[in-house]
Amino acid sequence: MLALAMSRCHGCLELERLALLQIKASINLPNGTFLQEWRDDNTTDCCDWPGVECQKATRSIITLELFTTRILGDWCLNVSLFRPFESLTDLNLGYNQLVICTDNEGVENQLSKMRNLEVLDLRSNKLDNSVLSSISGLASLKSLYLGSNSLKGSIDLKGLCGLKTLQVLDLSDNELEGNLPWCWENLTSLKSIDLYSNQLTGDIALSPLVNLTSLEDLQLSNNSFQIPISFRPFFNHSRLKVIECLQNYYLLERDEFQASVPSFQLDYILLSNAGRQANNNAAVPKFLYHQHSLTSIELQDISFGGKSFLWLIENNTELGDLTLRNNSFTGPLQMPSNPVPKLTYLDISSNHFSGNIPEDIATSFPGMEYLTMSRNSFTGTIPSSFGDMAFLEYLDLSHNHLSGNIPNSLGMGCRSLHTLRLSNNSLQGSILPARHSLTQLIYLELDFNNFTTISNSLSSCSQLKVLKINHNYLKGPFPTAICQLKSLEYLDISENSIAGILPACFSPQDIGFVKLSKNRLQGPLPHAIFNCTMLRILDLSHNRLTGPIPKWFDNLSSLSILLLNKNHFEGEILSQFCNLSELSLIDLSHNSLSGGIPPCLGNIMFRPLLHNLGLLRSGFFLSYNELYTSQDVMVEELIQTVTKSITLVYRGYLISAIDLSCNNFAGHIPPEIGKLFLLKSLNLSHNSLNGTIPITFADLLGTESLDLSYNRLTGNIPSQLANLDSLQVFNVSFNNLSGPIPQGPHFQTFDAMSYIGNQLLCGKPVARNCTDSESVPVTPRTRKEIEFMDMDTFYVSFTTAYITMLLAVLAILCINPYWRQAWFHLVEVSLRFCYYFVVDNLPQM
Repeated sequence: MLALAMSRCHGCLELERLALLQIKASINLPNGTFLQEWRDDNTTDCCDWPGVECQKATRSIITLELFTTRILGDWCLNVSLFRPFESLTDLNLGYNQLVICTDNEGVENQLSKMRNLEVLDLRSNKLDNSVLSSISGLASLKSLYLGSNSLKGSIDLKGLCGLKTLQVLDLSDNELEGNLPWCWENLTSLKSIDLYSNQLTGDIALSPLVNLTSLEDLQLSNNSFQIPISFRPFFNHSRLKVIECLQNYYLLERDEFQASVPSFQLDYILLSNAGRQANNNAAVPKFLYHQHSLTSIELQDISFGGKSFLWLIENNTELGDLTLRNNSFTGPLQMPSNPVPKLTYLDISSNHFSGNIPEDIATSFPGMEYLTMSRNSFTGTIPSSFGDMAFLEYLDLSHNHLSGNIPNSLGMGCRSLHTLRLSNNSLQGSILPARHSLTQLIYLELDFNNFTTISNSLSSCSQLKVLKINHNYLKGPFPTAICQLKSLEYLDISENSIAGILPACFSPQDIGFVKLSKNRLQGPLPHAIFNCTMLRILDLSHNRLTGPIPKWFDNLSSLSILLLNKNHFEGEILSQFCNLSELSLIDLSHNSLSGGIPPCLGNIMFRPLLHNLGLLRSGFFLSYNELYTSQDVMVEELIQTVTKSITLVYRGYLISAIDLSCNNFAGHIPPEIGKLFLLKSLNLSHNSLNGTIPITFADLLGTESLDLSYNRLTGNIPSQLANLDSLQVFNVSFNNLSGPIPQGPHFQTFDAMSYIGNQLLCGKPVARNCTDSESVPVTPRTRKEIEFMDMDTFYVSFTTAYITMLLAVLAILCINPYWRQAWFHLVEVSLRFCYYFVVDNLPQM
């Protein structure tokens, strides 16, 4: 009491106030964090400091909220920092880069001293398994959060078995594996367990979980558990409210095992299968027929089938979310007998529903906000009643067989719509009605349809970020309505018949993806693109664009993929690309470009997009991914790099390539290109390049395709190229190369077609053997020397021709007696002439 009285001048206990200041000093934070309000100036009560809560009667600290106070660098707490807090019941040290100390002053030693601690939050740190054994001494602990740490294997999992007062256990997002320890059945007070995203295995029917009847919240998602589809082992868990078991393996059972009634009434159930092929034709679990309080249901990837799921809706009047994605439901879509106003989220995508979409769908689901019916076999037109869904924000009818126009009522009635996905149907007419109220639209995907026109009303979609209208029948000039979309980040109009020039008005400030390939665009590139500094992917391939490639390309500093192939560009490429440090793929093939290859291209890393974190985190990718998280949709583009003998198809985030083929480039190949060790594909074929293959190409260790065919290269193939184990395609055909072909286990997989048209190459796999003088590296020869025929080749050719001609003469003489008589007469005259020539010219003896 005396110590307490002596410390009241600052409101909190003086010993604890000083300890708080020591904690602040140990964190060593920069200015600007909330701990800056912890000041040692005797003017504030530490019980009022952010993150601190004191007991009103004793003024001792009972709560410390220190999450996200240390972001950079590991933090190892000293044992003495927590000794003064004898009354502490709630400690939050999450998101702090916390590590286990190696000395006696470590976190693990301190944890065992907190006898009154009830809540311990250590989420998102770097703690390993040793922390588990230290926690076992916390006899009063009720809630333990260890998610997103570095727990691995099954070591020390038994260290939790003594926490008999534990009610909440979070071990999610670690690398724990193996079966759950049976001693966990001692955790009889456990209400919530979260084992999400580990590598745990075993049949949960043979685990301690079946004996923990106090469980209310069971989260087992993203593991390798075997789970009985009936959930019968948990029928006695009368308090169970939440089951989240996504991405596990479900065991089919006989129907009679599903017949009994469970004692629980669930609020949430989320099931999906990690091994869908093992559960074909699974029956919907019968225990769901006895559930009447569900508010959220997710059953996906398990091949649940049947012709109706209405009983799920009608039995659970409080149902708000229903996901039945990727199952085997069939037949026409049936509507409930009465409206279901509380259902706001419905996903029945990737099933086998057929027939028309019911016209009364809006009446049945008047409160619908999110509706996806994609990847089914719906036919007919889009019901006009969709316009009555005033709360609808997301509509996905893609990958069906719908036809007709987009209803005017949809455009006028769905004022809250921010996403409209109608891709892969047979819709026609204008991509939007001439009059609409879709001013909140952010994502519009109408690709792979039969649309023919773009209405000027598109310009009113001022919030639009993603516009995909590729693979349609759009024609005419580039739509100027697109120029008004100032928020646009993703644009794909490829594979249409858009003609004319790109207008100067097209320069959205935030655009990151532009794909206009396979149209009929012509003329030079407009200077307006100069202002698109956020551009990451630009695809103008397969058009009729002309003129030189502008020098202002170096202003597009964020550019990662540039596809200008199959146009009519001409002139030289100077150094306009050499400052594009983020470049991963450049394709300028099939143009009329000339001059030399800039050596400074070798200064660009050409990193695959997987390593280019800036691309994956850029605004349009992030927002697009977040929107479709529930469907695991990701913005990916297939980038094809065509070589002489194979087409390599990479995902857009893995490729790194240079393709300058089919142009008029001349001069030597810059040896600096050999520095691009991350490059996946290099294609310089069909040009007029001369000189030798740079020996620096031996450093292209990551290259999978190298095509130098149809040039004027001379000299030998560097033997060091035999060490390129990643090489899958190698083509140097139709050059003037000479000497031995490099030999090696991997290099011998290339056949003779890789070397055809180089008559002076020798060794496997070509027919010509190398002589001793050719088995060592040879000095590059001049073009004049190359033009002389090799003598071995000459002798073989001459002998073959001589024998062939002799046999032909003999055959003719045998067939035609007149020619045979003339031949013998000619031989006789010749012999006589030779005889007299010798007699007349020899000296007289």
